[in-house]
Amino acid sequence: MTSASTIILLSQTQAGAAAKVMARAFMEDPFFVYTLPEKEKRKRVLPWLYERVIRYGIRYGKVCSTEAFEGAAVWLGPEKPRLSNWGAIVSGMFLLPLQLTPKELRLNLRLSNYAGKLHKQAITGRHWYLLGLGVDPEAQGRGIGKALMKPVLELAGREGIPCYLDTNNEKNIAFYKQSGFEPAGKGRADPAGPETWGMIRK
Repeated sequence: MTSASTIILLSQTQAGAAAKVMARAFMEDPFFVYTLPEKEKRKRVLPWLYERVIRYGIRYGKVCSTEAFEGAAVWLGPEKPRLSNWGAIVSGMFLLPLQLTPKELRLNLRLSNYAGKLHKQAITGRHWYLLGLGVDPEAQGRGIGKALMKPVLELAGREGIPCYLDTNNEKNIAFYKQSGFEPAGKGRADPAGPETWGMIRK
């Protein structure tokens, strides 16, 4: 198990290295398997996407990793715990449509917008939002995921601020419960797509 002393806060210059790990972590995630069914396409798009997600998180929150880049936790908030149009522009996320076919983009927006709807219904006011947590498949099962979340969870606890996350992978629910999160809504954006769960840590 990784020790807390190995956790670092990422800078913009480290976004690319961490993005490669996040891409491997999310390669078989139900969200991306549904919206990008061709694995070779996921291999091309996910590193690009997560580099921009990480850059967004560094600008508007905190991004934790390990010294060896075994995973990353991307947090937003508490002042700006939701994705914004301006943030998408400055981080480069707004260029995502150029990476996808019209159908892929439509599915991506459908699931993302539904997750945003659950988020708004579940929590208002100041909070931390765990936009993404991923651990390299070869490093999973060693406590790294919990260690990556720990700095912000402890900060939120000291300040009395709740935390929120959403996931499309049912097996993640038990994992997040171990860190104090509880289910706060679920549903499907598309009958053929994966279910989305929202979770809150009060």
